[in-house]
Amino acid sequence: MDTKNSYFCICNCWLNFVLSMVDVYSTLFNRIILGKYPAGTRLKEESLAIEFNISRTPVRSVLQQLEQDGLIQILRNKGAVVLPFSADEVDEIYEIRKSLELLCLEISAPVLSVRKLIELKKRLLENVNNEDIQMHTDLDAEIHAYIINSTGKKRLISMLNQLFRLIQSFRSLGFMNRETKESTINEHIEILDAMCLRDTALAKELMRKHIDNSKIIAFSHLLKAGNASLLPRS
Repeated sequence: MDTKNSYFCICNCWLNFVLSMVDVYSTLFNRIILGKYPAGTRLKEESLAIEFNISRTPVRSVLQQLEQDGLIQILRNKGAVVLPFSADEVDEIYEIRKSLELLCLEISAPVLSVRKLIELKKRLLENVNNEDIQMHTDLDAEIHAYIINSTGKKRLISMLNQLFRLIQSFRSLGFMNRETKESTINEHIEILDAMCLRDTALAKELMRKHIDNSKIIAFSHLLKAGNASLLPRS
């Protein structure tokens, strides 16, 4: 019994540790991306641990992840500093994403289940008038994840997951108003239809336009936010 209790205690502690990391990462990420932490802002483990009411260990892990994602630089004995995140870098992320997702589509197209594609299309159509932004964002993520994961290419999947972490705050923007929501849903439906018909060339062209449009929406949001660190570098 003691062994079982110890096992469950360890599992619960680990789960809480992981959940704390996810919450802290998401909060700090959004603050950086949306300009609440402008370039040059210093992030200290101790202050963040107090703010989030957690130990310094998960904070340290989150800062290491943010550094890996190119958003901060950890300085020895000085904490971490937020790096500039320019419009050029946003553009680069979307362009890399586009190249990798088109590769995924080409690889996975022959093995995608028509039944699954039809199911995804049905859910899109059923929720056209649904105002739940998070629901639409989750369904958007599910569609892209199905195509990406169906490649079975672990490194490719990992690279795209890292890119999606960087633009996760932008993914809901396509559903913020009726016009962009309808456009985004229609783009997804067209892509799903092309894949059902096994027209890979058409599906890739539609996906290319879809990602380009997503980038335009992201840029529009950043310009409205007026974040100086997101202006193109000279």
